[in-house]
Amino acid sequence: MFLGFLNNFWRSTIFRLGLLFMALFSVSFLLLGWFVYWHTLSFMEQELRSAIDQELVRAEEFYSTNGVDAFTAEIAEELAKDPTNFYMLLDEQCEPVAGDLDRLEPRWSLKELCQQAMENDGWLLFELNIPRGFRAEIPEWDDDVYARWSVLSNSHSLIFGRMGGNIDSARQVMNSALNWGLAGMITLALIGSFLMAGSVASRLEQINRISQDIRHGDFSRRMPKSRGNDEFDRLASNLNEMLDQIQSLMDGVRSVSDAIAHDLRTPLTRLRGRLERLQDASQDDWSSMIHGSIEEADRMIATFNALLRIAEIETGNRRVGRQAVDMKTILQDITDLYEPLAAEKNLTLEFQSISHASVLGDRDLLFQAISNLVDNAIKYVPGGGSIKLDLEDGPEGPRLSVSDSGPGIPQEEKERVFERFYRLSEHRDLIGNGLGLSLVSAVAKFHQTKVFLEDNHPGLRVVWDLPQ
Repeated sequence: MFLGFLNNFWRSTIFRLGLLFMALFSVSFLLLGWFVYWHTLSFMEQELRSAIDQELVRAEEFYSTNGVDAFTAEIAEELAKDPTNFYMLLDEQCEPVAGDLDRLEPRWSLKELCQQAMENDGWLLFELNIPRGFRAEIPEWDDDVYARWSVLSNSHSLIFGRMGGNIDSARQVMNSALNWGLAGMITLALIGSFLMAGSVASRLEQINRISQDIRHGDFSRRMPKSRGNDEFDRLASNLNEMLDQIQSLMDGVRSVSDAIAHDLRTPLTRLRGRLERLQDASQDDWSSMIHGSIEEADRMIATFNALLRIAEIETGNRRVGRQAVDMKTILQDITDLYEPLAAEKNLTLEFQSISHASVLGDRDLLFQAISNLVDNAIKYVPGGGSIKLDLEDGPEGPRLSVSDSGPGIPQEEKERVFERFYRLSEHRDLIGNGLGLSLVSAVAKFHQTKVFLEDNHPGLRVVWDLPQ
């Protein structure tokens, strides 16, 4: 079980990214640590060498001023004051005259030290026997001595050095800090990777479970969101909006399917009845009955063509490029087209424009949508009424309004009339399929605009803020 748990975490992208960043930070930490380590020890060693050089200059001046006897006494006094210093006065044969010979490790001979000094510009590194009391007093001091050999005269030379306890202590402290810091960083990175992987895995698992529920038919489920508004919340919002759109489309499909079955049943029944009567009819009646059947078939074909047209617009399958369209010309053409039909019903069709607006859109779709509005008005306005088209400058650009003096639409029905096949109960006996305003709504959405209905007192006023 534990191996399975580790395997699940190892398969987590977040956990592996955490390990990758841990490796990168570890390398960066080691490089930075090495840089600080090297520069710090180099600086401390340089300071120590500088102090040794200064002490040798002072010793040379004292020797040349006071002579060898006074210098020997001065060495004894300095060693008594500070056991961390090392003094060794030598003759021309590199034999000891005075100094710290007793504290020098047996494996170090003066001959070897002199030879080493001549090979390294006078610098030496060796070890001392540290007194017990001094080691107990300052236990961090090491045995290493940094020293330099200097010629005082033709008869004498001096080796002066100091214990490198500070350097060795700093080296140990930084080594320990680097080791503990690296271990702590790796530990925290592992813990952080586990926590992040667990948190992300928990949120993704919620999305996976809800996705499975939706896939199995529960379209009411939605992706959870937190208060952080992070990437997962934005993803959840987009998925929820997508699910809302899918559910709306599915509801629309169900509604359209029901409406098609309901609205086409009557014309299909009439068509079937005509064909049955045609079997028993005389040749004199054939022409009128065939003509009626063709009209019924044409109405059904028009219904399906309208549905396909709406679907093409709503799904974005129409790939016609938008272009500048002169709305005044379109409205004048529509007025000229429908004036004879309006005159047959004793209606007044009037077009008025106080704007010479040119909009960006699809001319054919705009023409068809506005034609549907005028056709609906002519269909439902009683004889003697009026229909008016106005093009004016609205608050956000050109605005079209189609006003009539008809019976209007109740307030509670104004949103539903844009649904496919929806018709007011008092209009169900009239010829039509209930798709006119649905197509207008689809064209408005295609142009990223909105159509809304207002009361005209009396009648209906359709307002459309056209695309700019």
